[in-house]
Amino acid sequence: MLHHITLPLLAILTLSLLNFVRGDNLFIGCGDGLNEVELTFQVHRPDFCYNICKERSYTYYTHKPNKDCVCYKYPPPAAEHMPGGPGRCNGQMQYNLIRSNWNFQKCYTSPPKGLIEIPSDSFKACLESCKPYEIAIARPTEIYPGQTNCICTSANKLVGLKEVMCDYNKYYVYRHTPNARRDSRSIAIAERHLGLEQVEDAQ
Repeated sequence: MLHHITLPLLAILTLSLLNFVRGDNLFIGCGDGLNEVELTFQVHRPDFCYNICKERSYTYYTHKPNKDCVCYKYPPPAAEHMPGGPGRCNGQMQYNLIRSNWNFQKCYTSPPKGLIEIPSDSFKACLESCKPYEIAIARPTEIYPGQTNCICTSANKLVGLKEVMCDYNKYYVYRHTPNARRDSRSIAIAERHLGLEQVEDAQ
């Protein structure tokens, strides 16, 4: 009987750990402030915090050093970002985006040369706007409440940049594989529709 109880529990724990390290549990910085908090409860492990917030369809979660799990819908203030990295927030809170197909890479002191930063609402908005690209770069600014500047580019543009600990005014780099097949299919459909319209006009 003990084996029947232990094996499902082990499977659940393994699944929780796998979910915790997947790309859709995305580090978006360390900090000491949040906007509107929707749900707070006590839980000892960050993977349990992540799973509960995800099941309840929140956008972000933070597992505080005091074991409070916080689920929230609105992004943390850009100006509240502090030094740190994934799992290394030095006593501060770690901000996490629950659903994403991007992966955090590292932070840099400066952006690639010749590229313009575009103001964005949040890290999430930046990543969504960069979907056709391989690389998204987000920079949280420090003037309260701050904003997130965004750059979309390719991996080869990162060569020669200097890595640094993440903080406000640093460049957070994320990477994913664009869906080239879907993008090319959309272009082909648009071209086909354009061709049909031209034929109808000719008649």
